[in-house]
Amino acid sequence: MTLQVLPQDNLADFVARLMQRQEVVGPVAKENQHVFAPISDPADLALDYVFTVLPPKKYLLPQRETLLRFSLGDEVRVEPVVEAEPRIIFGVHTCDLHGLAQLDRAFADAERDTNYLARRAATTLIGLDDMPDEHCFCASVGTATVQTGFDLFLTPLEGEYAVEVGTERGAELLEQCAETTAAQAHHIAGVKEHLDRKIAAQESKLDCDFHTLPLLLDASWDSPVWQKWADQCYSCGSCNLVCPTCFCFDVQDKMELNLTDGERGRIWDGCLLNDFAAVASGENFREDRLERLRHRFYRKFAYLYTKFGEPFCTGCGRCGRACVPNITVPAVLNDLVAAERKEGVKHGV
Repeated sequence: MTLQVLPQDNLADFVARLMQRQEVVGPVAKENQHVFAPISDPADLALDYVFTVLPPKKYLLPQRETLLRFSLGDEVRVEPVVEAEPRIIFGVHTCDLHGLAQLDRAFADAERDTNYLARRAATTLIGLDDMPDEHCFCASVGTATVQTGFDLFLTPLEGEYAVEVGTERGAELLEQCAETTAAQAHHIAGVKEHLDRKIAAQESKLDCDFHTLPLLLDASWDSPVWQKWADQCYSCGSCNLVCPTCFCFDVQDKMELNLTDGERGRIWDGCLLNDFAAVASGENFREDRLERLRHRFYRKFAYLYTKFGEPFCTGCGRCGRACVPNITVPAVLNDLVAAERKEGVKHGV
C-alpha cells in the first residue's frame, strides 16, 4: 500500500471525474439524517456524517432482489437474474468496510452467492475515516482501523486528505482522476493523531477484551441478564434491518395472474422477528423472545466469530440508535461481564 495526499479543495474535481466513469453513491443529507444514495453533484456529499440509516450493504445485498424468473407453460423455462452494474461507493467508514468484508467471507463460503459476488466485483469502495458519536464503539471490537477491503481510503487532515491505496483498481482511479503528491512524514503522523483522537472520543465501550467474548457467552447461556433485556425488547427487528453484517433473507415466489409466469426473489429477514424460526409444521424453534434476543448475540459474538475469526459486529451503533427501548450491544454485553465477574467473586475466582 502507498499513501498519497489530496488537497481538500481538489476533492470535488476528483469526485466529478469519478462520476464521469460510473455511478457514484455516497452519504447525503435526508431530512435530519444521512443515507447512502446516488449523487448528481459532488456537492451532494455530506462527508461530515457520523452514520447512515442503512449501511452500504444495501447496494450489494438489496432489500428486495429477483433471483430468477420462470415460466410453467408447455415448456418449463427458468432464467437466472444477476444484476451487477459498475458502481463506486464513496465515503465508507471503517466499521462499514469491516461489515462488507465480513459479508464477502460469508457469501463466498461453501455455497457461493453468485448475485452478491457479482455485485461485489463490480463495486469500488472508497473509504473515509470519521469521528464517533455516543453510540459508536468500533474501537472495542477492533474496527476503528482498516487495512484491507477498500480500493482507496481517505483520512481528513488539516486542509488535505491522506489517501491510502488499497488495490490496483484504486491506484488506477487515483492516477487518472486526481492530482496527488506523495505523503511526507508529517502526513503519516497526522493519520496517527487522527486515529488517536477517534479512539479517545469513543464514549461507548465494552468492559472486556472482545477476544474473550466467545468464552463469555459460553459461560452465560443461562444468565438472568437475557431475561432482563428480553423483557424490554419489542421483537420489531429494527436492529437486524440496520445492521451491516446481518445477511439472513427470506425467499418468496410470486406468480402472475396467468398462473404460468413468475419470479423468485429474496428480501431481508431478521432473527428478532417472531416468525423467523417458524417452519411449515407450525413449530417455532425460537418462539420465546428471550431465545431470539440471545441468538442474535451468540450469532454475532460466538457462532460466526468462531467460524470466521472475528466478531460479526462492527461497533457502528446503528442497532442502538434504531432500538425503540434503547437496547444496545455494549449495555447487554457489559451486563454479562458484570454478572460473570460477580459470579467469579462469589466462588472465590
